[in-house]
Amino acid sequence: MSEPFDEEKIKTKFIEKILKMRFKNLNTKIQSDAAKLSAEVFRIFIAECAARAAIQAQNECTSENDTTPEVNNQHLEKVLPQLLLDF
Repeated sequence: MSEPFDEEKIKTKFIEKILKMRFKNLNTKIQSDAAKLSAEVFRIFIAECAARAAIQAQNECTSENDTTPEVNNQHLEKVLPQLLLDF
């Protein structure tokens, strides 16, 4: 089973901007390797969140005819606390 984000990589410039938002010193720099690794962590986190939300939606599916339930914000809200503890 391939992961949903295999083909689309998170851009390192995007990660750098997110990280720099939290820096106290604006002159702090991020090495390219650190940005690449951070992007990979974000990618894994997002893929895991999507997978857990899909499992939660499947578990809540009560209809016999509804074999492919739709994942919504409620499913994400239910799995997010445990996901954050796991990471």
